Order: sequence, then structure tokens, then C-alpha cells
Amino acid sequence: MRQGGKQGGDHRNDEAIVELTRVPTQIEANAIIAELAGKKIKAMSGSDDAGGWRPQLAYANGVRVLVFEDDLEAAQRVLRDLSLPEQ
Repeated sequence: MRQGGKQGGDHRNDEAIVELTRVPTQIEANAIIAELAGKKIKAMSGSDDAGGWRPQLAYANGVRVLVFEDDLEAAQRVLRDLSLPEQ
């Protein structure tokens, strides 16, 4: 992983973003992201809901919780501690 960057020590241009898990709702994704943030793990969510215009599409495919590849193992441990399913 490349250290540094123009915007401080947290820019990760060369690191892949991977799916940690998939949950049914944005609320659940937000709760997981908040728990990860409490452990200093950056995460984000993504869903196929046409930019929010068709939220019902997310119910079919779920909401993805995404993390940087180097944080995947630590994030999986957090999910295990919460007794949540991993992908």
C-alpha cells in the first residue's frame, strides 16, 4: 500500500475497494459503517437504486458495505464480533 498522498496520509489510490458484506437496507449498512468507523476502519455503502430514484431496487440486490482491501480482515473480525454474516 502506498503511504501519503496529496491530501494527507490517508489517500489510497492504489488500493482496491472490496465488498465486506451485503445487507437488506441502507439503515443496516449505516449501522455497520458506524461500528467500523468506531474501530478506525473506513467504509462506505453502495446500492443499485438508480441514484436514490428507485429505492425498491436496493431491496432486490441489497446494500453493499465496502472497505479498503487492506482493512478487510479487520472489518471481518468486527462483523464476527457483532455476529453478522460476512460475504
